[in-house]
Amino acid sequence: MKKILFYLLMLVNSLWLLQSLSAQKKVVVMGSSTAAGQGSSSPSTSWVGRLQSHFRKNNSDGLDTTVTSIAFSGQTTYHQMPTGFVSPIPGRPAPDPNSNVTRALSFSPDVIIINLPTNDIANGYTKKECMDNFRLMYQAITAANVPCYITTSQPRSLSTALKDSLKTLADSVKNNFALHSIDFWTDLVTTDGLNNIKPEVSVGDGIHINDLGHNYVFIRTRDRNIFALNIPLPLRLLDFKSQLVNNTVLLTWRSELEEPGTTYELQRKGGNGTNFQPVYTRSANGTGQATNYNWTDQNPLPGQNQYRLKMTEPNKESYSSTVSVLYKPKSFDIRRLYIDNSLLNLVVQINSQKEQQVLVELINTAGIVLLQRKQIVSSSFNQFSLPVAHLAAGQYFLRVRDAENNYSVQAFFK
Repeated sequence: MKKILFYLLMLVNSLWLLQSLSAQKKVVVMGSSTAAGQGSSSPSTSWVGRLQSHFRKNNSDGLDTTVTSIAFSGQTTYHQMPTGFVSPIPGRPAPDPNSNVTRALSFSPDVIIINLPTNDIANGYTKKECMDNFRLMYQAITAANVPCYITTSQPRSLSTALKDSLKTLADSVKNNFALHSIDFWTDLVTTDGLNNIKPEVSVGDGIHINDLGHNYVFIRTRDRNIFALNIPLPLRLLDFKSQLVNNTVLLTWRSELEEPGTTYELQRKGGNGTNFQPVYTRSANGTGQATNYNWTDQNPLPGQNQYRLKMTEPNKESYSSTVSVLYKPKSFDIRRLYIDNSLLNLVVQINSQKEQQVLVELINTAGIVLLQRKQIVSSSFNQFSLPVAHLAAGQYFLRVRDAENNYSVQAFFK
């Protein structure tokens, strides 16, 4: 009986152990000196150490959470890009395999936090470079189904222009990553508008934060509730325009933060239409960076054409605002001109919207009208010939006018 109880207890303990292991959560922190704990009096008082202690104390959910930092002092966004990334800008650092996205993902984490607050700007990299790199890192991490959080920049003693760049970078991170950003700026910056690091949170070097500063940013991280939130960033449509080009409509749009699997559907309706109809569909490039797209509507409807984008992401659908173009089709257009095999005649092909009389003119490069003729065209495809045997070799123009003085001109060579 004792042996049976012993084995039952062993089985229960084994099941408990398996359940505990399966419930374990892993957080990986990437970053530079702040994430590495510089400025704190001990590893336990750094913001990463405090986060680990917080999760150990918060055991009401039964989860055993580990926090692993792979941060190194002096790192920039370029150091932490995925292995194999090559910067389009010469002279930028290569990814560091000991601290980059690829290394972070190798831990099979549940959450990754990126804390790269000042080194890009201090090294003279532009805010755009930094944001582009953040987007690519975020894209690589979320493509692996791992939630990613990016901290804002922090204040640092630099030139006025660079301090301003750090401020606008903090705003950009919050605006672009929204609920997936963590504010490391507000509690550390002076309130005088000079964007300096507060003396009470600085270790005195104008760069690193002390225990109080680490506690402030720990609280910001704790309050983000990183395990409760698992919402992908919404796609950002930066621009959507329509433009009438000859007899076609050019649609252009620009977007960023595309999730893998996102698609675009261009929809159109006429001025009297009640429902939008799809006219073009394509998959998003899914790079995470700002990307330009375009499509040309070769057959717009007469009158008002209204267009919108339906954007289908893995977890939701959304629509753009509506853009419109007024299209008044020409009463005719010249489809084709060519000299026939006899070299005696110019063959003219015209499409007309209605039966009408048009004026046809042959003009030389000096603008002199060499031949003029009235021609009846039907409401469809029309073809007729003009004599050109008397013309010398060279370039000429055919001009066609309707009764409302609308005209079309096309060049040809004899």
